[in-house]
Amino acid sequence: MAIREKARIMIDHFQQNVWHLIGRKARAMVVTKSIEAAMKYKDAFDVYLKEINAPYKAIVAFSGKKAHYSTGEELTEDQMNQFADNDDIPEQFEKDEYRFLIVANKYQTGFDQPLLHTMYVDKELTDVQAVQTLSRLNRSHKPLKKDTFVLDFYNSHQDIQEAFAPFYTTTMLSRETDANKLNDLQDELDDKQVYSLEEVQRFFEGYYSEKDRHSLDSLLATAERVFEEDLNQDEQIDFKSKAKSFLRTYSYLSKLLPFNNHYWEMLWLYLKHLVPKLKVEDDEPDENILEVIDMETYKISKDQASAISLAAEPGEIDPIPVSMGGNKPVGEFDTLENIIKTFNDRFGKDIADMGEGVDAEEAKKALMNLPEKLYEDDSTRKSIENSDKQNAKITSDKKVLDIMQSMIFTHTGIYKKFMDDPDFKNRYQEFIFDFLWDRIRRTDAR
Repeated sequence: MAIREKARIMIDHFQQNVWHLIGRKARAMVVTKSIEAAMKYKDAFDVYLKEINAPYKAIVAFSGKKAHYSTGEELTEDQMNQFADNDDIPEQFEKDEYRFLIVANKYQTGFDQPLLHTMYVDKELTDVQAVQTLSRLNRSHKPLKKDTFVLDFYNSHQDIQEAFAPFYTTTMLSRETDANKLNDLQDELDDKQVYSLEEVQRFFEGYYSEKDRHSLDSLLATAERVFEEDLNQDEQIDFKSKAKSFLRTYSYLSKLLPFNNHYWEMLWLYLKHLVPKLKVEDDEPDENILEVIDMETYKISKDQASAISLAAEPGEIDPIPVSMGGNKPVGEFDTLENIIKTFNDRFGKDIADMGEGVDAEEAKKALMNLPEKLYEDDSTRKSIENSDKQNAKITSDKKVLDIMQSMIFTHTGIYKKFMDDPDFKNRYQEFIFDFLWDRIRRTDAR
């Protein structure tokens, strides 16, 4: 794979998954095999970062001088970085504009940068060198730094495991998770013909149009029957095992990789509800019982804890007003500050808990803009204006659901949070409806 293409992959990954971490200050290191490779990476990074108008720059680090692979000019790291002579690279790397440090046999040992979160490796790492290099990520930055990440283009998991083994006694990852496994699992599951594409689509559409539980169960009935009647026990065990594997693998990889396979999302939802219904004759009874219980749909949210005390002092209340005058109340729209405070009070923790790869500020902006977007939609506003409160709530909820479904690729983290967390879903729909209902009624009263 050409260095230019690898550079694009690294930058895209950083933009999508890393930059917002550690309080939006996360850094990355690119480990290269030679000074020439480091030069090529620096040039490739400069070109692509400029092409996508990224607000970040890359620093290259190597010792001595090296003839440029293209121009033949002898260059130092300071000249390539356009730094003054003897500028301190670690100090420069502290500046917010520099997010990538491209190294060639430099800063792989003894470099202490707590903001370093991700490492892109394009060099053979063996023995103590592997341990020392990857350990650059281990500097803590409490409480914001919660994990680290390595994307390796050169070494296999066996290479790294063997390098670490003499130095650590710990639990090691037995093998990498291969994204291609999803394709294989999907093909093998589809080939069993337990379900059809049409059934998966109907279930997906039914689930997100909020059909009742009985209707959803009926959409799974055909697959249950085929599983029970058309597969022998070995085939049942194989299918159920592969279905569980698909659910685990997709749930994990979807947090790391940007998938554009709508069918996988539909299949994941379908299998999530189908698997608990698939009974293999010799399954342990406890396993079947536990699979049917979906504890994920139950959530208790603590709103606040407070003590209510009464002062042992005389009280005072105003008399009932007897003024005969009156006028039409003037509707007062919530100030932006009040709307933001209400949103933060209700959903601040939810935004923070949306998981890795979700930009909290972007998610907050998208969710806060949606009420105004719906209010400005003529059909939505008129439908609520001309309905009683119960039917208006149904209209509002349906509009929110439609918009959330359209976010499946543009804001996947928000989409998943809304669809998978019933408590968040209900609270957010109530927030939207309260905003629309109050604002429309106040407008009508003016």
